[in-house]
Amino acid sequence: MNLGQKLRELREQKNWTLAEASAATGISVSHLSAIENGNRPNPSFSLVAKLARAYGVPLSYFDTMTDSNQNTPMIASETPAEYMEIAKRLAEAHALDDPSKLLEWVAKYLRDRETKYHE
Repeated sequence: MNLGQKLRELREQKNWTLAEASAATGISVSHLSAIENGNRPNPSFSLVAKLARAYGVPLSYFDTMTDSNQNTPMIASETPAEYMEIAKRLAEAHALDDPSKLLEWVAKYLRDRETKYHE
């Protein structure tokens, strides 16, 4: 199942129209429709994070999906595990929506890594 199919399935499970999904995610109806129909198969990470949050699924829900037409990894499946963990934490902290939160989170992450490195 590709990304669009997964997203359509999630939307239908919530009994949402595209307009309701748009209101919940802040993504235009036309953009959501294009993703669901496979016309935009590789949306940005921040867009996928918004979708995951709106549909109440973890980012890992989209982790193993491949594009059935090209059989290539999509979205987070190409990302090393360490970066996936960072991305999950950023999404959970809603840091992707607020630049100041993002900077605070990155600074804390770097301090923690440096501390672990010196231990």
